[in-house]
Amino acid sequence: MTEALWTELEKLDVLRERMGIGYEEARTALNLAQGDMVKALDDLEKAQAGEELGFDFADQGQGIWDNVKSTMSAFAHSTISLKRHENTIVSLSAPLGLALAYTIWRKPGLRMLALVGAVGAAVNNFELEVATKDETSYEDDAFNFETDKEY
Repeated sequence: MTEALWTELEKLDVLRERMGIGYEEARTALNLAQGDMVKALDDLEKAQAGEELGFDFADQGQGIWDNVKSTMSAFAHSTISLKRHENTIVSLSAPLGLALAYTIWRKPGLRMLALVGAVGAAVNNFELEVATKDETSYEDDAFNFETDKEY
């Protein structure tokens, strides 16, 4: 039977019978192998033999979580300013600005008023500036330009 004709349930049954695992494990292996039965069987055999599969979900999850935390931290330290001719008219924290924009966008009457105001601000040369307090330290030698030599 060609693989295109197999139903997902048949694939799961084959994985369960051959590897002695439950439906959830079989479904997870099949999803990770993107439906490829041979790859799923190979990955399951490697996992049962204790071999490294080439991916570690715990490390990937931690890396993703660290990235989300750093992005949220940078967002929390950002400000949105409305300026005209280098004069700041109003300045808000980015989370507050986002909450305000969402609230305005949810109300149809305020939405139209906000769009008219945005067009008016653009025509009158107002600028919207987003600034982030960069807390990154550049003490690495790659950024130490005083020690660079001229060639």
